[in-house]
Amino acid sequence: MKQLSIFLKTSSTQVWPKRRSPMERLNSSQNNQQVAQLEEKEASDLEQQAITAGSAKESKDNNSNTAASPSWRRLVPLVALGVLLGAGAIASGIYAYRRWLYAQSYLQTDKAYVLANIYPVTARVSGIVTEVTVKDNQMISPGTVLVKLDPRDYQISLAQAKASLELAKQQAALAQEKIKSAAFSNILSLSIPEPPAGKPSKSTSSQTNLTKENLPQLSAISQQRELNEQQYKTALAAIAQKQAEVKKAELQLSYTKVTAVVGGKVANKNVQVGQRVEPGQTLLTIVQPDPWVVANFPETELEKIQPGQSVEIEIAAFASHKFQGKVDSMYPTSTGFGLGLETGDRPTGNFIRSGGVQQIPVKIVFDPNSIKGYESRLAPGMSAVVKLKAK
Repeated sequence: MKQLSIFLKTSSTQVWPKRRSPMERLNSSQNNQQVAQLEEKEASDLEQQAITAGSAKESKDNNSNTAASPSWRRLVPLVALGVLLGAGAIASGIYAYRRWLYAQSYLQTDKAYVLANIYPVTARVSGIVTEVTVKDNQMISPGTVLVKLDPRDYQISLAQAKASLELAKQQAALAQEKIKSAAFSNILSLSIPEPPAGKPSKSTSSQTNLTKENLPQLSAISQQRELNEQQYKTALAAIAQKQAEVKKAELQLSYTKVTAVVGGKVANKNVQVGQRVEPGQTLLTIVQPDPWVVANFPETELEKIQPGQSVEIEIAAFASHKFQGKVDSMYPTSTGFGLGLETGDRPTGNFIRSGGVQQIPVKIVFDPNSIKGYESRLAPGMSAVVKLKAK
């Protein structure tokens, strides 16, 4: 570049003659071309040097960044991991402390469930079902007719029993009349005739002889009287028996209408029109609307539980409603000992064993105001969570 500037300076200061020959003009033109080529070459070399210098600087910067980045990249995840572990440890400690405070003040178990009195309705006589008057989940009151059976066979039996009773009464009346008639006849046959008027009566010895002659007859009369009385007593016993048969027939006829002994909700209906039922067969069940909760607590917590304690009850089926209740009583044995129950049989008072500690069932009754409107919706077997403040 320096040579080019010197050449240009020299060329600019050189004095050219005013008139040049053709040869001189040719040489001047060639010189100008050489100068232009030289300038282009030098400019190209300068550009290449600038590019090379920039590349070297960029490479140096990249190398320096590459050398510094691995250590920084290794530190970032370690720092983040440390922060997360520290935060987790602090949160765990706070949670554990609060949990410990809660456990010291409150007892809670999710091993709880709803129970209620369930009455099976069974047939007491055999027969063909002619009508089923209730539906599943229907609320009924005591005395409601649930199922009707064909009564015709039992109506005939009642009529026969009444007829037998009337026959027995007639036989008893005949036996009684026979006793009266025999007594009157015996009196007439044994009477001593009065002597005619105006004639003296026979001596006492003659009367005595007459009595001795009638002794066999008197004995026969006595035996007949006893026989008649025995027949009458037998007739009276037959009347009593026939009366009992009539009552039994009336009961059998009344059993053709299956009625509810208690009120509640109909469940497990297993009968239909045209079906033949037998005595003892379960037709349906009635669930009474007086549920309670059985909660299993570890035996180590029983000293903190006393009858009358207030209880908060959460039922999974009604998560938005908090039920209130109180401790009623404790069962005399654990759910896993002495009751012959298998693990997991929730509706019958089951047992869940943990670490060798027995679970003791505690009966909890609902507060009537808390359960109002839910009596018929609570079903035996529903899961519950029970919380109570320890004493």
